[in-house]
Formats: sequence, C-alpha cells, structure tokens
Amino acid sequence: MKLYLISLTLLVLLLAVPTAMADETVSKLTVDSIPGGADLRISDQFVGYTPTTVEVPGGSTVSVMIQRHGGSYDIWRGSVYVPKGEHITYTAKLYKTEDKIRTTGYLVVTSNAEGAEVYLDNGYIGVITDGRLAKDEIRLGLHQVLVQKPGYTTYTKLVEVLPKNIATTTVEADLTPLATAATVVPTTEAVPPAPTKSPSPLIGFAVLGLLAAVRKIGR
Repeated sequence: MKLYLISLTLLVLLLAVPTAMADETVSKLTVDSIPGGADLRISDQFVGYTPTTVEVPGGSTVSVMIQRHGGSYDIWRGSVYVPKGEHITYTAKLYKTEDKIRTTGYLVVTSNAEGAEVYLDNGYIGVITDGRLAKDEIRLGLHQVLVQKPGYTTYTKLVEVLPKNIATTTVEADLTPLATAATVVPTTEAVPPAPTKSPSPLIGFAVLGLLAAVRKIGR
C-alpha cells in the first residue's frame, strides 16, 4: 500500500512539473485606450474591448491594433514587448482625424545613463528619468537626437519620427563610461646615421692625374 501511494505521488509530481515550467513562459498583457471601449486585436486576433487582459508568450513582441467605432478616431497600431513571467500594462491614446495627428509624432528616448540630457535638433527637450524620456507632438520627419552626460560618451543618431497613429519612434541611447586616460610614455627612437656621400668625380680625376705624374717621375 505504501509503495502504491509513493508511486502515485511521484506520478502527480511528474505531471505537475511540465505544467509549472510552461507557466513560467506565459506572460500577461493588459491593453487600455483613451477613450476606452475600443476593439482590441492582439497578433491579428480579436480579444475584446479595451481595457482587456490576455495571456501571451513570454519574451515575445506582439502586434496591437485598437479601433474605436464612432467619433472618427484613427486606428492605432503598434507593438509591445512582453518579458517572460511579467504582467505589462499599455495604454494607447486615440486621436480624432480632425486633430491632425498625421503632422506630429511620439518620441521615446531610453538610456542607461540616469539624468542624461536629451537634445532634439540641438534644442534641449529634457533629461532621462527612470530610464526614459517621452515627448509628444514632435514634428514628423528626420531629427537629430543627442544624449549626453558628464563622464560618458555622447550618443547621437538621426531618426525618422512617424505619425503617432502609425508607430512610436523609439531611440535606445546606451552611453559608455569614459575610461581613465592612459599615461603615454614617450619612446626614445634611435637617430639613424647620416647617409655617406660618394666622392665627387672631380676628386677621382685629380687622384688619377697625380698617380700618372708620379709614374713619369719614377721613370
């Protein structure tokens, strides 16, 4: 009887382990919208109306589409990265067509250097706080993004800001701490010897003439 109970317990544990391991790879994503009550599609599948919480594969990027019928709201499209075993909440702001949202974009700058200053087209727009800086109403098109902090390398990148209903423009600025400048020890190079000059041809003729004269005298 005891052997039967032990075997049954082991069987239950073996069946439970794969389930527990599978649960670790499942994450949750909650999507809301302003205003709410919009159709929500995750990875092209209708999952309900905002706000809605769904389970998604952990460590994956899923596509999100939000559409609100009535009120002439533009369709919101984007993507969200969901780490393994985490619950991510994302809120999207829906804009009406008459708001002319196609003329501005949404810019998010992330960085590992807390407190770094961020410049857009040489204009100061803020500092990195809690690893990021978000700015709305950015003019569409190409912009130069610069992130700097004393003691770190400077990050610069040319980015294209897209309409906010199309995508969020994201810049990942990883700054590297400056290494201590190494002391350069001057090296002493050997001075090459001065090139030797060949004797002048005139001197050679003079020596030959002198030898000829000596031979005549000796005769």
